[in-house]
Amino acid sequence: MNDETSIIPPNKTINESELFMKYKSSYTSAFIDLLVHTFLMYSSLYLLCYFRNSWFSIFTINFVTLMLSRTFAIFHDCGHNSYTPNKALNYIIGSLAGILIQHSFTWNYQHNNHHLTNGNITNNLNHKYNEFVFHTLNQYKHFPQIARHLYKIIRTPYIFYPIFVVYYILFHHKISILIYNYFKMKPYKQSFIIVTFDFILHIFISLYWLRYINNNEFLYHMIVAYWIYFIYVMMLFNSQHTFNPSYIVNTKNWNSKDSGLIGSSFIQIPYLLKYIHMGVEYHHIHHMNAKIPGYNLQKYHEEVVSKSNMFDNVVKLSMNDCYNNLWLVLYDEDKKKYITFAEADEEIRKDKLK
Repeated sequence: MNDETSIIPPNKTINESELFMKYKSSYTSAFIDLLVHTFLMYSSLYLLCYFRNSWFSIFTINFVTLMLSRTFAIFHDCGHNSYTPNKALNYIIGSLAGILIQHSFTWNYQHNNHHLTNGNITNNLNHKYNEFVFHTLNQYKHFPQIARHLYKIIRTPYIFYPIFVVYYILFHHKISILIYNYFKMKPYKQSFIIVTFDFILHIFISLYWLRYINNNEFLYHMIVAYWIYFIYVMMLFNSQHTFNPSYIVNTKNWNSKDSGLIGSSFIQIPYLLKYIHMGVEYHHIHHMNAKIPGYNLQKYHEEVVSKSNMFDNVVKLSMNDCYNNLWLVLYDEDKKKYITFAEADEEIRKDKLK
């Protein structure tokens, strides 16, 4: 379509404050969403238990996995105080959702720091600028050769995600914040007492939940569902920020809006899975304004697109792109892009020929 027939004026802007007021959380929307989700979540668990000794459990396990993914989306919104307008209610819903997905509410305290640092390589919160890219190309070049070989094996997606999931669920997000907070290794708004209380509460009730599903003889089915769910969510989260062109800047040039529009992707989720993801694919909006609940993100996106060109340059990723992005494991500071091990080894080879 040429400029003369374009429906959207190229420089038209919108009032973001008015749009936020229109799409912020409400008790009615949250109640309806939670009611439907609770029914589907309970139904998935009931069917899993009912068919636990049947080959049909192959399907019920995956049904539970999908509902766990959406439970995580609710848990995540509660951590941002965006699911309902009430902070205490968000904490209660989030803590209960956390039991189902085996996440302590303390995960949200670390995640909030992610929002303050995504793409900021010189941030003062001692937080990773990218949650899944741990090293730059220059750092990799200085690894001993044996370390490079081992790191390649560990970071192979077929090994890294299944194993990292186990580490993450059993240790990192539960224990690390206690350690970081107690030794003041990272700055958090929450006190050590609050973090400890959330941790103990989660462990105590989660053990009761695990005992319940064990007594009803579908513990192993749930373990499989949890494992698949964590792998899928982690792989999806990787592509929310790990793609090219990359957004890696210093503190002086960083801002939350660019972190969303440039440093966060718009994943093209298949239509039938949109309910399950509850707007997580519109990650560019979420990093612009985390107070917009997931159940309103699609409507927010569609109104912005219809009235402005603000989202024209947001990176769109297909599911195939997300798969390919799993191999982006290093950041090349010179070329300012994420690269694969093959590209890194080619750079090392070139250095040797100089």
